[in-house]
Amino acid sequence: MNLLFTADHIERLCHINNFIIKKDRMHFFGLRGCTPIDTDDLGFQKEHQLRLTQIDYTHPLCTIGQWLPQEGRIAVFPASTVPHIRYVKFSRERNGDGANQLMTGYYKDYRKGIHKPGGPTAHPAFRQTEAHPIRRTADDFDFDNDDRVDFVNPYDNIHAAWNMGVNHDVYSSAGCQVIVGYPACAARPHLADIGPWKVFKENAYAIQQESFPYILLNGLDAHRVDAQPGKKISVRLRYGSEGALALEVQRALRDANAGRFYEGKLDGIFGDRMLRAVLEYQTAQFGPQADDGVVGPVTAGALGITWQTV
Repeated sequence: MNLLFTADHIERLCHINNFIIKKDRMHFFGLRGCTPIDTDDLGFQKEHQLRLTQIDYTHPLCTIGQWLPQEGRIAVFPASTVPHIRYVKFSRERNGDGANQLMTGYYKDYRKGIHKPGGPTAHPAFRQTEAHPIRRTADDFDFDNDDRVDFVNPYDNIHAAWNMGVNHDVYSSAGCQVIVGYPACAARPHLADIGPWKVFKENAYAIQQESFPYILLNGLDAHRVDAQPGKKISVRLRYGSEGALALEVQRALRDANAGRFYEGKLDGIFGDRMLRAVLEYQTAQFGPQADDGVVGPVTAGALGITWQTV
């Protein structure tokens, strides 16, 4: 299924998810299970054609993009937002340690820095600077709602994928967000950055901005806004959401079952404590397969909250 994805779409997704953005900054975004149709069109445009795909943990079947809110333009790059199957298989034998999948959300600080400093593959990239929620699988070779969530910094950086393209069945990620192409590094002496990675890195390193917000959603989220132009859509709250509605959910979680679920500060910020509370509440109400950590109409209805559309 194809969609025409625009800068307005990413702005609308931020509104739907209650992500607070700064329009004077370049933002990165990821769409899991959604690839650019023209993987050679790497320029900033008002819109790009994308295709929904099925993640297979073998090929880079995602999009990572760059968004200039003030200019209303986006650039899109073939990428992966999930670990490669070889790392998943390795980690399964270790109770999930060694590979992970970053949960969808809004992550405020991916900073210019070196990926794997000191090693032969070290190269300038964008480093994760703090603990984020990740899933680990210990029972199979994909990541489901019943897989455990850890709150750690596994250094899921944004870097080169060491990959030729979407049909190439090898890429370098145990949980990092990776973009098709190869880096300039000691392991490739006298060779320059190449492929989509080269353009992505140069776009961001050419500006003075040091820290980049990263919006990670699913391809189906992008399809939803593309397929319903002008129609109101139910709000979603997830990691990184902020505002009055998040505050209302915090209060409802605090009041549910005598405060069992949420005992944190009522600040309207969907952070670690609130995510833990949402996951525990969803598991208690709907079962372990339903704890996706996203508050939508069903979870809100169980909490007795009249839900919004925007």
